[in-house]
Amino acid sequence: MNYATIAAGNPLEFLTQFGVEWRLLISQGVSFAIVAAALYYFVFKPVIAVSQKRAAEIEQGLKDAEAARARLADAESEAKAQLQKTALEASQILERARDSAKKTVEDAAAEAARKAAQMRENAERQIALDKAQMKRELKEELSGLVARAAEAAVSEVLTDEQRAKLAEIAAEKLSREN
Repeated sequence: MNYATIAAGNPLEFLTQFGVEWRLLISQGVSFAIVAAALYYFVFKPVIAVSQKRAAEIEQGLKDAEAARARLADAESEAKAQLQKTALEASQILERARDSAKKTVEDAAAEAARKAAQMRENAERQIALDKAQMKRELKEELSGLVARAAEAAVSEVLTDEQRAKLAEIAAEKLSREN
């Protein structure tokens, strides 16, 4: 058999010499096309759609994670700044409290010293008044005792006129001393 003569004729006859049956080949081609189309529409297309959806979700998740990292970094820096601000405010409050407490203690000490000085002054004044009162009372008592003693001593020696004159002189001296 000459392949060149066979090839010059109908090329499909050449294939039939190898045992290819055209009806079976065409039916298998159609079956393959139907199965391929069914697989494409019912399997590959949904799988591709799901994988694209998952890829989009993963990409969105990565974007969200990056945004969350950025927000976390911002929050941490803001927290540090707030913490520093709070620490500064706390130290200022403590300083003011110390100053206020120191002033309060100083004011209380000054008030206590003022009250103590006033009490001491009042006590000294009262002591002076009591001392003067005691001196007056003692003087009066002594004057009375001296007058009675003198009266008793001179009553026997002096006359009534002399006694009256003596009492008058003593009264004048006492009134001048007071």
